[in-house]
Amino acid sequence: METVAAPSPGKFQILLVDDNEGDAKLFELALREAAPRVKLYWVGTASEGIEYLQQKNHFRNVGPVDLVMCDLNMPAMTGFEFVAKVKSDAALKITPLVIYSSSASLVDIRRCYLLGANSYISKPMTMGMMVQQLKALVHYWLEIASLPGPAMLD
Repeated sequence: METVAAPSPGKFQILLVDDNEGDAKLFELALREAAPRVKLYWVGTASEGIEYLQQKNHFRNVGPVDLVMCDLNMPAMTGFEFVAKVKSDAALKITPLVIYSSSASLVDIRRCYLLGANSYISKPMTMGMMVQQLKALVHYWLEIASLPGPAMLD
């Protein structure tokens, strides 16, 4: 997985924000099988996710992403706080943000939508299910939905 390289043109870009490296590697493997043309960037903290989206510090000139996937349960800044921060930033709020969490709690799901998340997906139990989820996710968000394009950053 890459965290700093500039995206290549013509490919879809997904940013995964997840503190669990094992989960991130599984996500990468499933995504590679589900949608080989999608480029994945991974950061291990919500703070890094904000820096990546704002192209600050060591994420300068990394380019925009088409979709953000974020876990909920992370130390320091939680996924809830990440969603609130992204969706309150005028330059970032148009970027589609999907929560990808092991929590299936209706309280968590409702809270994420109230904070502005565009979708909520519960992490599956098997790799096969993960591949199917990611195929559907990529098909919808990156092939069917009309996306707003990259945000214009100062």
